[in-house]
Amino acid sequence: MSGWPVAIANGWYPLARLSDLGRKPVARRLLGQPLVVFAGKRDPVVLHDRCPHRGMPLSEGRVANGRIICPYHGWAFGDGGVCRAVPGSRDVTAVSAAALPVRIAAGMVWTTLGDGAFPVLPAAMEDEALDRFWWPVAASRARVLDALENHLDPAHPHHVHPWIVRAPDKRQLVAVTVEVTNDGASTTYVEETRATGLIPRLFEGHRTTSIGRLYPPTIGEVAFTGPAGLRLSIAVVFVPEDAATTRPWAHFATPRGRLPASLKRILLKAFHRPILAQDRRILSRQADRKGAYAIGPLDFLGPAIWGFANGNPPPPSRYETSVLL
Repeated sequence: MSGWPVAIANGWYPLARLSDLGRKPVARRLLGQPLVVFAGKRDPVVLHDRCPHRGMPLSEGRVANGRIICPYHGWAFGDGGVCRAVPGSRDVTAVSAAALPVRIAAGMVWTTLGDGAFPVLPAAMEDEALDRFWWPVAASRARVLDALENHLDPAHPHHVHPWIVRAPDKRQLVAVTVEVTNDGASTTYVEETRATGLIPRLFEGHRTTSIGRLYPPTIGEVAFTGPAGLRLSIAVVFVPEDAATTRPWAHFATPRGRLPASLKRILLKAFHRPILAQDRRILSRQADRKGAYAIGPLDFLGPAIWGFANGNPPPPSRYETSVLL
């Protein structure tokens, strides 16, 4: 698709949670294309958001009996976009609305405008032993690869999220392992002292290891572990709606314990709202700028993010270093 990096153009993206689908269709944009999602008779259906009769957005219609009803003349389209009824006529036209492939995974409805393989998903997204939830964050001004790199970037929390994620004036020695494989990339950070930020102290306990994982083309997971295993996983699928508009779907996973899942959901969303607002401010300003980026010594996953997206992933490698975080 012209203008988009090859892996982005061919990627699969979530459009809605299964639980979002009911009597109203869900309007979305993907790579500049308006789409509509609705509950078909058997499975969810994704169509280009255009009635083939007179071009009306189907998302402005309604859903009934597994069909989406155009609000202009009432033409009804079912599974595969096939026209099933034309009100006032005994005949049904052979015209169909343009349908897209659909896949259900991790409780989400996914589609693609290209022909790429379905991405590998973080294990926490489908681990029934964990308390899990999706946070459907609104789209905002951001370029998709900027948003992905920001999520996996270890260097900005001191400045953008002071005290929430990292103390602004305290740094500690952290051992880092960076690994690139044929399927993605990861950065592992090992630290022995207690975390300085508010959220790590509340939700992670005594952190020993944090991991940033890239699942190409646009999925990033930040996972925190302690002596007993996983403490918190935050995996985000970044959906490119337009060149400078991105919709993040954030997935949170925590081990089951004393706190009810519903209470953890409330707390996690409450504490991450200021982080989201701070990141959005940075990403919006970043989207206004053009030109190539310089690579710094803490930009561990940036080259892999851009390489996989453009169909030129870096060769498999592994190295160790240490930084102050």
